[in-house]
Amino acid sequence: MAHSDTRTFVYDVRRLILLRDLAEHTTMTAVSELHGITTSAVSQQLRQLEDEVGTALTRREGRVLRLTHAGRILVDHTARVVAALEEAESAVAATGESVTGVLTLATFQTALGRLALPAAGRLGADHPGLRVRVIDAMPTDSVPAVRRQEIDLAITYTYSFEARELPPGLASEYLLDDPLVLLAPEPLRERARTDGLAAVAHADWIATADGAPAIVSVTFACRQAGFTPRIEHRCGTFDTMAQMVDAGFGVAVLPEMAVAQAHRHLIACPIRNGARQIGVTYRQASLKRPAVAAAVRALRAAAAPLSLAS
Repeated sequence: MAHSDTRTFVYDVRRLILLRDLAEHTTMTAVSELHGITTSAVSQQLRQLEDEVGTALTRREGRVLRLTHAGRILVDHTARVVAALEEAESAVAATGESVTGVLTLATFQTALGRLALPAAGRLGADHPGLRVRVIDAMPTDSVPAVRRQEIDLAITYTYSFEARELPPGLASEYLLDDPLVLLAPEPLRERARTDGLAAVAHADWIATADGAPAIVSVTFACRQAGFTPRIEHRCGTFDTMAQMVDAGFGVAVLPEMAVAQAHRHLIACPIRNGARQIGVTYRQASLKRPAVAAAVRALRAAAAPLSLAS
């Protein structure tokens, strides 16, 4: 009589996560830096995972490691395994009566004072047993960190003319629009208030580096107005861009939330159909966790008056 294979597969979740991150970053060095362990430890853990699975999961191609077909299948299932474990943890936490523990919230800099800090203050007042950690991080860094479970939520943004797809297992809730505005020195400012961007078609422009979302906003807005901007100056921060506008070096497009009070007199006009859409990104499996749900509510409350004012 034939006997069926009744082996029980027990995979170490930490090793599955290492394989998942190797699939994304392709080198042992990158994975070791990501997890704060040595490359030899990563290699050893992955060899042990291959022993558990019973087949090769990676193959070397030059200086990088690629996943075998079996490795790709296992990584695809890892996302569901990690999400299921977090759902279980969130469901257990939801049975408690109080919101406690540590919650990590990432935010880009211009949302720190207007959204992150008011939300963190509300959480601290409403839930004394909850400790909120705030991290300054751009969405390009914070979204992957949310996926890797290094942070719980991230305040993120996309520009109105951009399309963004979130990694599997993540969700984003819209909070408010942050309108794009033109900053201009006199006398261009008065002309732009009457004629819009067409008034600054021949002006020098101040912008961020190529490839940044903010530079895309400039080219998009100017294309809609029928011209290509002549970018003469590059800056790393919105505040520096505003200072250069104030000093008469040219004009710039900024999200309104990024314009400090000292530079608000430079605002000439809004950009037609231009906005930075701000939201909060989290793992779908974590939303039942009381602290995460409370943080989303606090961010909604902090965003409400800003949305009404915009």
